[in-house]
Amino acid sequence: MQSALDPGLLRDLTEAKAAVARHGIVIIRTIETELEPAIISSAKATMASSPRNMAKMKDDELDRFTDGLRKAAMKSCSELKDTYTRLLTRLGTENMKELEEDLEGIGALFSWDRISKASEDVDKRLAEKGFSPAKLQGPSDVSENFQIELEQKWPEAFSRFKELASRAASEIRNQEEQEKAEVARPKKRARGR
Repeated sequence: MQSALDPGLLRDLTEAKAAVARHGIVIIRTIETELEPAIISSAKATMASSPRNMAKMKDDELDRFTDGLRKAAMKSCSELKDTYTRLLTRLGTENMKELEEDLEGIGALFSWDRISKASEDVDKRLAEKGFSPAKLQGPSDVSENFQIELEQKWPEAFSRFKELASRAASEIRNQEEQEKAEVARPKKRARGR
């Protein structure tokens, strides 16, 4: 049905989809390579700010604890990356009406509020040992490029794509209604004879 779309709208939609995919991939790669180290760095800073709690731990216990933090951060970042990858593949669907329904949720998930939850398991482990949470304050704690991507480039590209997908879904609905009306007309004429 997408081929029935206005060629200009189809072209703009294709370009917008490519831009969203490009920015989404940058976000995913940053999560994959930079988020885990940022969480661990923040956790270590939290631990260093509580020398009494660190002094209670033996060296081998501290090593195991730090290794556990690293594994928890790695697992959390990997799960987040997988979730975002699935969401981006969802954008590739040809069914514009179905996609339109999913876009609100997708937009909400590509946000700092969701990404910052990747540190929750690390925060729980820190709390168990009496340390403060390793909360990252914002995307700039990961990197300046990540902040620009997440707060400027992604929202702009996603907003444009969302608007165009909504227009395409509306156009498809209108075409389907017209087709139903055309199919129904001959039946009424046949009855009148």
